[in-house]
Amino acid sequence: MPAVAYQLLINGSPAPPQVMAAIQQIEVEDHADLADMMRLRLAFAIAEDGSRWTLVDENLFTRLAELRLSITVGDTTETLITAHVIRTSADFSNLPGESSLDVLAMDPTVLMNLEEKVRDWPDMSDSEIANVILSDAAYGLEPVVEETSLHRMLADHQVIQRGTDIQFLRRLARRNGFECYVEVNPSSGDPEGHFHSPDPGQTPQGVLSVNLGESTNVNSFSASYDMIRPATVETVGLEIEGQSDQEASVSESRLTQLGDDPAVPAEHTRTVLLTQTGLDKTSELQAAAQALVDDLAWAIRAEGELNTVVYGDVLRAKRPVQVRGAGLQFSGTYYVERVLHTFNGEGYTQRFTLRRNALGIPQTETFVDVGGNQ
Repeated sequence: MPAVAYQLLINGSPAPPQVMAAIQQIEVEDHADLADMMRLRLAFAIAEDGSRWTLVDENLFTRLAELRLSITVGDTTETLITAHVIRTSADFSNLPGESSLDVLAMDPTVLMNLEEKVRDWPDMSDSEIANVILSDAAYGLEPVVEETSLHRMLADHQVIQRGTDIQFLRRLARRNGFECYVEVNPSSGDPEGHFHSPDPGQTPQGVLSVNLGESTNVNSFSASYDMIRPATVETVGLEIEGQSDQEASVSESRLTQLGDDPAVPAEHTRTVLLTQTGLDKTSELQAAAQALVDDLAWAIRAEGELNTVVYGDVLRAKRPVQVRGAGLQFSGTYYVERVLHTFNGEGYTQRFTLRRNALGIPQTETFVDVGGNQ
């Protein structure tokens, strides 16, 4: 069974021994739709000479201090998160050993959310805008951007940013059906700024085995199918200059279908009318409608807890994973939406939330675990 260990850096330096000894619990939330978060709980007490409180009075966790957590499972080490301190709270107790300090940190999107701006972006596509913002030296990110086709010209359309950089980028991402997030590259440890479509079709990161005897590597697993969530989308906009209707209609998801039976039904479909988009071109309306259909198609969801020691690896959000042993409908490939990593005195656990846009196991599905065995 692989050994598990972690390392914490504070502003680029290893955390002092007294900090490591005081850690009671670390939580890291890795999420596809929200900022990644890190929570530390540390024990503190009155110093031996009675002059101060340990940790609290040492001012280690200052505003926006950088915390980096790396984890080793077996022979593999990867950076789990780089985050910046946004809040501390101390619970002072009269009982020995009961005082605790909680530290909350957010991924580098917090740096992109400090300044509200009003800025115009003339003659640029959404992807060009994303590249400029994510390349800002103040954020220290490596941009990972998918090209968008529509190039808005100043003579026809003026793009105005009102809000912080991350708020603006996420609005652009939503209308293109993109993900927008900051993540540490697991190999290099460098932070990357992502602006692109979800990629559920990439190589799965492993197999979650449910109730399969000695192969079982999950402690719990539950799945559900919201049959009314998927929908087709229609929308109409008015092109101001020509005073003509611009129509768009989308009936199926463009993302890789993760099963035999798509979630969007061919019969008795639910139709959603997309309104108040602020868009006036058919191509823009089509992209917005497609984004909504893609999102609504995530109708199959699962959650559970991973046995990290048996799984032997770190499960990451924003990537696919395979599930077997959950029956003919709920086995197959899922997209990982959220992983909550918890380190405490009981060991290392990973709680996960998965989503899927289809049911059933395709005949081409091959289950390959982390070690490469089928």
